[in-house]
Amino acid sequence: MEQYRKIGLFIVIYAGISLILFLKSGSFLFIMLIWNIILSSLPLVFMNQGLRSGKKWKMILYLLLWIMFFPNAIYMITDFIHLSNDQMIWSIPVELYSGLDGTRYSMDIFKWSKLLVISLGAFYALMIGLESLSRFYDFIRIRKGHLVSCVVIVLISSIASFGVFIGRFLRFNSWDIARPINLMT
Repeated sequence: MEQYRKIGLFIVIYAGISLILFLKSGSFLFIMLIWNIILSSLPLVFMNQGLRSGKKWKMILYLLLWIMFFPNAIYMITDFIHLSNDQMIWSIPVELYSGLDGTRYSMDIFKWSKLLVISLGAFYALMIGLESLSRFYDFIRIRKGHLVSCVVIVLISSIASFGVFIGRFLRFNSWDIARPINLMT
């Protein structure tokens, strides 16, 4: 339960900072980042619930939910794409042997705040996602052994990579699995 409090506290603080940036900029990106943080937290919740459930059908249900939402945690790394239009560093010509390097950094605090929020979100999501993957690995390793658990982790990583691809480039979400015809099309 303590872990859920820490996760909730992080989400509230992250959401507060993101809302401030949203109000300053009007960019819907910051609202999406809040949603992404919530979605990236779900795999650990599902894994914990699955491992604690006493009934096999509940465990299977939670593990399926974990597999479906796990790519959300890895997906947040791709949010760095939102920095591509922000020039934060550039070079200016300087005289030869002047001792100056010509490097200039943006003084726009909003650009640096955007970088910080995206970085914190990506780091958090990656860490929480890897924690859930580690717990899944331990679960499989105890029951099936090291070799099988490694193969399963490679399969899960492949599925997650495909999930990140269809999320970032094909613009599907986890809940689109409920609409398989649209997904297949």
